[in-house]
Amino acid sequence: MAGDLRHRRAGGADAGEEEGDGGAEAAAKAKAGPPSGGEGAEAAGPGRKEALGWLEWSRGWMGVVGEFFFQRIAASHLANPLELPPLDGVSIIVTGATSGIGLEIARQLAQAGAHLVMAVRRPKVARELIQKWQNEQTEVSMPLNIEVMELDLISLDSVARFADTWNARMAPLHVLINNAGIFTIGEPQRFTKDGYEEHMQVNHLAPALLAMLLLPSLIRGSPSRIINVNSVMHTIGFVDAEDMNLTSGKHKYRSWLGYSNSKLAQV
Repeated sequence: MAGDLRHRRAGGADAGEEEGDGGAEAAAKAKAGPPSGGEGAEAAGPGRKEALGWLEWSRGWMGVVGEFFFQRIAASHLANPLELPPLDGVSIIVTGATSGIGLEIARQLAQAGAHLVMAVRRPKVARELIQKWQNEQTEVSMPLNIEVMELDLISLDSVARFADTWNARMAPLHVLINNAGIFTIGEPQRFTKDGYEEHMQVNHLAPALLAMLLLPSLIRGSPSRIINVNSVMHTIGFVDAEDMNLTSGKHKYRSWLGYSNSKLAQV
């Protein structure tokens, strides 16, 4: 399965993160007008749009700004941290588990007793975190059941190696949390060695490939779950299947556009 997907991925490329999502912080980056530059976005063919219209674009940015200012208020009634049930015997992979949302997800899952796999670009940082968490445990607490595996979503070969290594164990996987992502605010457009725009690969294509390649293990862990961490900025994204790399010239590249398009693609 992995070999077949690698083959198809390589063919697609020829034809052609820091970890953890940001999202709301780009609200201040809004430009005057939708990426298409026109109202209603002229269709390239029957029933096909080329970009968001003014109304959709404006409504999307209102949602982003609202999330930026009122997210904490909307969640103020929730317990912090949320109480988790005992997770002994549950195997969970969390990508991007050394910073941001992923770090807190990983810490709380580990403390609830899960077998946690930190899938990260920087294994050294992950091991330092594990030592810190272990030192914070009380004397009567059970040792944390955590392991570290290297995974770099900017390389599809790294994704395939990770999945092959895990599947070779013939062990069940109960939960995959695709948390890792990048938002290179204000930086120029960049492409991976696989030939894809960086946001689109790290935030969508690589997590999707990872989930597909891990299906045998997820099936063994049935009923299992795949969780994708997303962003409200998907509301200002537009995915053109014929221009996912934003290279045709139809849309001027901006970092917030690359990010929001990739998060919409994930949805």
